[in-house]
Amino acid sequence: MIGQNNIETLVVLQPIAVDTASPDRDGMLVMANGLLVGVLVRLDTPEHESFGGWFMEAGLGRLAGLRIPAFDTLEDATRWLRRHLKP
Repeated sequence: MIGQNNIETLVVLQPIAVDTASPDRDGMLVMANGLLVGVLVRLDTPEHESFGGWFMEAGLGRLAGLRIPAFDTLEDATRWLRRHLKP
């Protein structure tokens, strides 16, 4: 019998423009197992500490209210999300 701990969360990213009231507009809708769980935004202005990285602009459900780190790459974000959204 396969335990629930062996189930991998399917994380899908879909590009979208986001109105952040700043030049940071390149975004990704984050879906986990078919549910919208957040919106990532690329940090495009040099004054950001994590310039070029990705920030969780909005977290929904289990991600709501969490202090989520900025990610260097979308791959880093996806790995973190899979770990924190395990069923």
